Amino acid sequence: MESENPKKGQIGLANLGNTCYLNAVLQCIRHVPDLTVFFHKHSDSWIHEESKKDANLCRAYKELVEGLWSGSPPGYMKPAGFLHSFRLALKDTMFEHMMVPQQHDGHEALMFLLDQLHEGMKRPLNIDVMADPASPVYGALTAWKEKVAPEYSPIVDYFFGLMEVSVTCQGCKTVSCRYEPFNMLNLEFPNGKDANLVECMDGVFSGDPIDEYQCDACSPDLPKGSPPDSPKPKRHPGIIQRRIWRLPQNLILVVKRFRFDGRGPSKSHANFSAEPVQKFEKWFADASPESSRTANYSLQSVVDHHGTAGGGHYNAQVKSPITGKWNSYDDETVGVISDGSKVHLGPMTYILFYRKG
Repeated sequence: MESENPKKGQIGLANLGNTCYLNAVLQCIRHVPDLTVFFHKHSDSWIHEESKKDANLCRAYKELVEGLWSGSPPGYMKPAGFLHSFRLALKDTMFEHMMVPQQHDGHEALMFLLDQLHEGMKRPLNIDVMADPASPVYGALTAWKEKVAPEYSPIVDYFFGLMEVSVTCQGCKTVSCRYEPFNMLNLEFPNGKDANLVECMDGVFSGDPIDEYQCDACSPDLPKGSPPDSPKPKRHPGIIQRRIWRLPQNLILVVKRFRFDGRGPSKSHANFSAEPVQKFEKWFADASPESSRTANYSLQSVVDHHGTAGGGHYNAQVKSPITGKWNSYDDETVGVISDGSKVHLGPMTYILFYRKG
C-alpha cells in the first residue's frame, strides 16, 4: 500500500440511495492494511471457484478495493456492482431486510460483510494440539481446533479472537470453563451514562450472577432410571465471568447505541471517549500466554452515526496508512480532519477498529 502519492486511495463512494451505512463500513474495512494487502496479493488462491455462489460477494469486494486503491483524489467511485452483489448475497439470510433500498444499521452490514468474506474463502485447516491436557491452554487450543479449524479462512487471523467463559458454583466453588471465538466486542454504557472505553470494558467483563446454577459437581442430573419422586440435588447460585484469551490482529469494538423494544427503536446519545493507543491486559484471563495480552492496540478507523434511531447519517474517520493523518469519508466527500492529528470521538461514535502493533 506504499505509494509515491500520499493521497493515493483517498477516494469516496457515491451514495446510491441511503447507502451511507454501507459506504462508511467499507471505508473502514478497506483501510485494514492486512486485509487489503491480502486481497491485492494472495486472495486468488483462496477465493472459491466462480461457480460457487458463496464467493460472489468476495470477488465483488476484491474488485471494489482494487479500484479504490488505484485512484487518487479528487474523485469517487460508484459501487453499483458491489451493491448489486451485496443485495443478492442477502437473500435467504437473517439480514434479508437490508435488500430494501433504505437506511440500515452499519453494525449489521459489517457483520454480514465479514461473514460473507469468510464464507467465500473457508476451508478445513489441520491443527495438532500440543499441550498438557490438564492445562487451560489445552482447553483453549482444543476449542480453536473444534470451532474454527474446520471452516478456516484468513478472515479468522485478521478479526477473530477467543473468549474464556467460566462459571463458578457458589456452593462447592467448582469452576467450569469453555472457550468461544468472537470477531467483535459489544460495549454498553454503564447505567446509560457517558463513559470511556475502560469503563465500558469493565462493564462487559464484570461477573454476572446466576440464580440457580446446575453444577456438574454438586447438582448434576439424576441418573437415568431414578424413581420419579427422587429428590433433585439443590442448585446453588453461580457467577459467570468472561475474560479475553486471545485478541485478533484487528479488534472491532461496537458501542451499543441502539435498542429495540415494544415502544420501537431508540438510540443512546451518551458521550464516548477512548485513548488512541490501548492495552487490554486488564481484561485477559490469568492463564492466557497470548502475545496480544500485553500488546498495544492503535485506533485506526471509526464509523460514526449522526441522528436518531429512526434516521440519520453515517460517515467514517480513517487514519491513512500512508500519511498517518486522519481523514473524513462522507460518501463522495473525502477530506483531512482539522490538521489530521487526531480522531473526533463523542456521542456519534459507533464502531471502532483497533490494530495490534
